[in-house]
Amino acid sequence: MAKKDKFKKATKGLFNRFFGFETGVDITDEVAVLHRRNIVIKNITFVSNIFYSIILFIVAYYSGEASDWLFTALFFPFTFFLNTVIKRLISSDTHDKTKQEVAMYLLAAYMFISAILFYARFYQTDSLETAAYVMIYYSIVVISLYQSKKLILWSAFGMLPVMTIIHFTWTYRINTDYQGLEISEFFRRFIHDAAFSDILLRTLIFIIFVMVVYAIVSIGQYMQYERRNELVKRREVQEDFTTIVSDLFKVVLSSKSSFLDLQHVNLVSKMSNKLGLIYGLDETKMSKINTFSNTHLRYKEIEDLVNPPEEATTDYDDLKEKTMLGNQIAKRLQLAQKAEDIARAHIEGAANHNFVLEMQKIQPEITSQIILLCDLYITMRSTKSYKRPYPHKTVIELFQTQFNSYFEFQLLERFLSYKTEFEAMYNDF
Repeated sequence: MAKKDKFKKATKGLFNRFFGFETGVDITDEVAVLHRRNIVIKNITFVSNIFYSIILFIVAYYSGEASDWLFTALFFPFTFFLNTVIKRLISSDTHDKTKQEVAMYLLAAYMFISAILFYARFYQTDSLETAAYVMIYYSIVVISLYQSKKLILWSAFGMLPVMTIIHFTWTYRINTDYQGLEISEFFRRFIHDAAFSDILLRTLIFIIFVMVVYAIVSIGQYMQYERRNELVKRREVQEDFTTIVSDLFKVVLSSKSSFLDLQHVNLVSKMSNKLGLIYGLDETKMSKINTFSNTHLRYKEIEDLVNPPEEATTDYDDLKEKTMLGNQIAKRLQLAQKAEDIARAHIEGAANHNFVLEMQKIQPEITSQIILLCDLYITMRSTKSYKRPYPHKTVIELFQTQFNSYFEFQLLERFLSYKTEFEAMYNDF
């Protein structure tokens, strides 16, 4: 199974390398896209000519005629030479739009000429005439891969008279069969000939085929244009969004240092996990507490959003991931600030009714309450610039008399029931 997956990966990688249209290409860069299309179509024409040469070699081998060997001997070197010239033109300056467009038109002509030469060899062979004729349509399909309406029209208007000449001179030899007749006599007799109906039908089919291909190319070109414009707009929005996020996180993280005491954060995380288990939280909420309680320690992971390096190339998915992380960091810092504000307000006697209501609105979910309770307990027990450390007994009394408004009754009851264990955790940490 592993070998099969490796084989699929290898073949897919090989195909993308030679025939993938958007492999490593910025689709907003028209010249880069055209250059890649030139490379892909050059590879297709090269493979096509190898196929032509193999068929010619097989036919020459079985016929044994000198003319067949001569045609085979001349066909591949001629097409290989043209392929080499076009390859050099494509590679000479990958950023020159004019050279890439010239290469595009040369490749289109080259593809058509190869199909004509192949047909020239087999138009007299009944078993291969139809297959060789189809290769002319195949060349149009390959040309359509450029997704250029202008090129399709140019190719169609060039191919139609050439194919008409082929019909008259090779396929049905009208010029030979009606040689010497006046124009009026020629038309009078020709319109009653079965060849006239067949040529007319072939011409109509060719025109209809080109119209269908042109419609497909028009749709593809329009979609490509819209996709390119959408990507340009998306990048512009992404740049604006990055700037806004950067400014926002600068403000949020400007005062982060006071909340990044590693010992304080780790103790909050340990107590929060303990209280969560005591409260009876499910596995999902316990996982959230474990992650959220110390997520603000990951602030360095979003520093390139706050202070983006020059010529930053952050893609959309990376930006989205870091923005989500930044949002969690901001919320965690907000919760830490809430614990600090509550402690300070009650020490300074500023915890009035409006203050309590405002604090109750900030992250009221139970997981945040658990982290807040543990953070507030540790804050009250620790030394701060605005307070001395409070003993365990005094802090417990504050939770019973003043801090109870910020927490659910059942949560506070669980904490107070295990107060001795939390005291021991604080003293031992």
